[in-house]
Order: sequence, then structure tokens, then C-alpha cells
Amino acid sequence: MLRQIIAITIKDWQVLVRDRGGMVSLFLMPIMFILVMSAAQQGMYEVADKDNPLQILVVNNDAGQYAGEAVTALEGVEGIEAVTSYDGKITTREYAEELIVDNIFDVAVVFPADFSERVLAAATDEFVEPALVSFIADPATSYQFLAPIRGALEGFIREQAAYAQMPLRLESGFDSLAAQVPEQQAPFVQEVGSLFLQGIKSDDSAVSTGSLGIEFEQTAPAAYKATQFPTSAEQNVPGYTIFGVFFIIQVLAGSILQEKQKGTFRRLLVAPLSQVALLLGKLLPYYLINLVQVASMFAIGHFFFGMNLGNAPGGMILITLATAAAATGLGLLVATLGKTPEQIGGLSTMLALTLAAVGGMMVPVFTMPEIMQTISKISPHNWALSGYQDVIVRGLGLSDVLFESAVLGGFALIFFLFAVWRFRFEEN
Repeated sequence: MLRQIIAITIKDWQVLVRDRGGMVSLFLMPIMFILVMSAAQQGMYEVADKDNPLQILVVNNDAGQYAGEAVTALEGVEGIEAVTSYDGKITTREYAEELIVDNIFDVAVVFPADFSERVLAAATDEFVEPALVSFIADPATSYQFLAPIRGALEGFIREQAAYAQMPLRLESGFDSLAAQVPEQQAPFVQEVGSLFLQGIKSDDSAVSTGSLGIEFEQTAPAAYKATQFPTSAEQNVPGYTIFGVFFIIQVLAGSILQEKQKGTFRRLLVAPLSQVALLLGKLLPYYLINLVQVASMFAIGHFFFGMNLGNAPGGMILITLATAAAATGLGLLVATLGKTPEQIGGLSTMLALTLAAVGGMMVPVFTMPEIMQTISKISPHNWALSGYQDVIVRGLGLSDVLFESAVLGGFALIFFLFAVWRFRFEEN
């Protein structure tokens, strides 16, 4: 029995080893996934340290001194770089929003012109109208990334405001106390207050946590039409949908290989059809399946999770048509590269996972190192996600997704033309 087991093992081992493409895909797929994911996630774990600081745009419109002091203190925090000018220009709110829209920076903090005035007024009047500090970010940026940054900045600004208010609060308190004691004791109380104030200025533990005269808002650049920041469904469903759409690669390529092996293509070539028409007819059912996939996934997101679909159905349709074309085109290309089911299965999975990882489906592109952000442009997933985010999250319209749609159409055309060039209707 043992000899039989060994004989069968040797036979199957020889069959497996002869399929070089299958063997390569078995090893290449996990290697590629490890390389891509490790490189992409470097930005997530190496951000906000002294060697790779988190850059935050700062717009200081304050007519007083305290926003400037807060910015100076912020610049001294390890792991944070406060950027008050870029490319030779002082940051204004409009310029900061432009830089965020252009994906050069992720977030900006804007101090209003009356920041110091409101903070000081709040030291003695808790009912004063607070100064509004704006926290500007691309609405497509994930909440998991923004929340800790915003929390840290708000805490830091509040602390600096409390330091600014402390002398006024103490002085006001001792003046009030002096007004309530007998007249001959008032100078003594004021003198004690003055000495106490000098000592307390160097004591960090004495910072007040009362009314600071500050409110914070989170908003998007004015160029976007977003009225609110996205829900988890609006951030996640488009990415998962694109991820699923590109898994049509394996189904399509496997079907074509099966028809080659059965000789179906040989019989179809007898019909009065061009080879291009034959391939397009083969692709069309899978293209329609992709469209149904997108419609069903977005319907689930909308009806079960209240996902907003934006105000530009034309833009959604255009991006969907282009994304489905890129996916089916890639499927046809894989069919020309794989010679066995094992090769097609390994290559399809490798491409689907690698392109998804590079394109931002698993790790947000803005958290990746700069080199990986550049590489992400070669992934159709990246362009598809950007297009859906423009409509769903950023509130943009049809004209704003024309470029992404054109790029996806370009991917589809390149995949299809290369596949037609390599395609063989019969395997030797």
C-alpha cells in the first residue's frame, strides 16, 4: 500500500511540476501580495514620527497673537509638521483647499481672524460667541485616519487657549475676591494674587478647562459639493464593489479556455463572423454580469445601510460602464496568457489581489508611501474608486468623472487590443 501511495504521489508531482505556469503562479501570487501589502502599509505604521512627520496645512488668519503661539508650539511637536506656506506662497483657506483637492495634502486647520479676541473674551465671559476653527479634509479620507488627527489637534489647540486665558482668569478671580473683603485688606489680597499669578504661569497642571471660546467644525473643500462627511457604507461599498467586479477575470478566462479545449471556437470560426466580433460576443455576457453586480451591490448599500448615491446618476453610470469594460478586457487578456486552469486560476487571483491592493482597496492610497501612491496609478481599481468617490462622497457630477472614465476606457482598450493580438482560437 505504501508503494502505491508513493507511486501516485510521484505521478501527481510530475504532472504538477510540468505545469510551469501553474507552479509559478502558486509561488508568485503570495510573494507579490506580501511585497505589495508590505510596501503599501509602510505609510500606515511609519507616519507621525520625527523622520516621517505628518504634514498639516495651517492657515493663520488671527489678528492677535495666540493662534501664532499655538502654531509655533505645534511646530515643536515631534511627528507633526505645521505647513504655513507651500511652493513659495503663504497658505490661505482657498490655497489650502486647492492643495487638498490636488491630493498634495490631506488636512488643513484654519484659525479665524478673531481667534485671540474670542479666546480672551471667554476668560471672563462664558457666554461670548466662540471662535470657529475649521478642520478641512477631503471627504473621501477615511474616518479611521482623520479621527485621531483631529482629536489630537483639537486637544492641542484647547490646551494652548487655556494657557492664554489663565492669567486673565486668575486676575479676574482675585479682583473679585478683593472687592468682597474689607477695604484695608484689598491691597493684601491683590498682592497675594499677583504673587500667585507669577508662580502659576510656570505650572502646567494649573491650566483651566473652563469655557475656552472655541468651536471646531469639520468641512470639505468648497470645490466639492459634499454636504456631510460619508458614512462607513459610502466609504466601503464602492471599494468592495470594485474588488468583486474584477473577479470576473477568472470566470471569463476559465470559460474561454474551456471552449478552446472543447473545440467550440473552431466550430464558430466556420460561421461568417470576424474574430473581433466573435470575441466581443464572448465578452458581452460577462460585461452585463458586471453591470448587474454593481447595481445589486449599490442597491444593498442604499436600501440596507442608507448609502447616499450622489446627485449625478449619469456620472455613476459612466464610471460603472468604464469599470466593467476594464474588468472584462483584463479577463480576455488573462485568457491569452494562461494555458491551463491552474495557470488561469493563479494568474487571475494574483492580478485581482495585487491590483486591488495597489489601487487602494485594502489600504487607502493617501496612507501609502509616495512611491506607492505613484504606482497606484497603474491600477484600474484606483481610477474606478476615485470616480465613485467623486460622485458619492465628494458630491461631484458627470463632467467631473470624465477623466477617470477615459482612463478606465483606455485600460479596457489596451487590454482588449493586446488580447486580440495574442489570442489563439486553438491551443497547439
